[in-house]
Amino acid sequence: MLQGDELQRRLSEYLAAGVRSLRVLASGWETNVIEFVLEARSKSHPAVPAGVPLVLRFYEGPQADAKAAREHLTMDRLFVAGYRVPHAYAFEPDHAALGAPFLVMERCAGGPLFAARNFPAAFKTFSLAFFSFVRTHVRLHRLDPAAPGLRDIPHAFETEAAPPGTGLLDRVLAIIAERIERGPLPGMRDALRRVSARAGAFRVAPLSLLHLDYHPQNVMVHGTSVTGVIDWVNTDVGDRHLDAAMTAAILSSHALEHPRWMRDNIAGNTLRAIFAGLYVPLYHAMAPLDFERFRYCQGVAALLRLSMLGMMRTRGPESMGYRPEAIAEVTPSVVRLLSRYAERKSGAAVRVDAVAPQPASL
Repeated sequence: MLQGDELQRRLSEYLAAGVRSLRVLASGWETNVIEFVLEARSKSHPAVPAGVPLVLRFYEGPQADAKAAREHLTMDRLFVAGYRVPHAYAFEPDHAALGAPFLVMERCAGGPLFAARNFPAAFKTFSLAFFSFVRTHVRLHRLDPAAPGLRDIPHAFETEAAPPGTGLLDRVLAIIAERIERGPLPGMRDALRRVSARAGAFRVAPLSLLHLDYHPQNVMVHGTSVTGVIDWVNTDVGDRHLDAAMTAAILSSHALEHPRWMRDNIAGNTLRAIFAGLYVPLYHAMAPLDFERFRYCQGVAALLRLSMLGMMRTRGPESMGYRPEAIAEVTPSVVRLLSRYAERKSGAAVRVDAVAPQPASL
């Protein structure tokens, strides 16, 4: 990724306006996020405002081009529909401009619902805006995916193993099966067999737009309000129970090495239990859940996420379309917590062995 003066110069050339105040906001599994300010209105992209903080979102990794295009289209459609996403002012798929595809978009007020600065600040921010976090998720599920402007939002979970028109549940099960065989991840086969055997009872459901990575670090808040939802590369259409189940799985299993109080320890496990314990009843109060369906989807969601982490460990992050640095966040604690969760929700033993990454092409 371009940095420092070179990034400033080339971004200024691209936007045909002076650029200042560049600083790194975040570095994720597949993107780098830079804040900057334009000194004057862009001559090449008049829609980009001057004098206010903006965000430059770089896409990196083997699937950068597809993910960038997919996320731009999704955000554009949702913004027009009035949903809380940052306004994407410009999208550039050509690597020649800055070395990678990128978005120039609005800088949402505030910061992530969960930011690991210190425990009191993190808990205060989380407590103030958690109701809005859940309500914004429910609002997404109430959008009609067949409405004009939304019906062409691309599906992230496509696989050659499932013919065109296959519903999301069966596409997800096919993707999990592919990962288990490619990994290989033999310790997940029994759990997949168990959830696959029950799929017939849950295939038919009203369709909703799903984020499928909706968690506190992908939701920007200011005070008690959500100011924007980010990271739309996993968006698909299907049963809202699967999206809510994925959020519950992430809340229950996401551990961090830093800070220490978010590790797999008494403090971290208590916080995760509180977060997940608040999310489910709040969501149910706003949009009643079928709990038999929800529990089933929790098992599917856990296996989908665990199979991704397993592939990252056995085949490297590039096999999942992520940057090599992403492996640092696939810690033993995260895998252990999510494996336990998948066992509880699927009803079968689950194991993801730690092995050295193999070449992604194998």
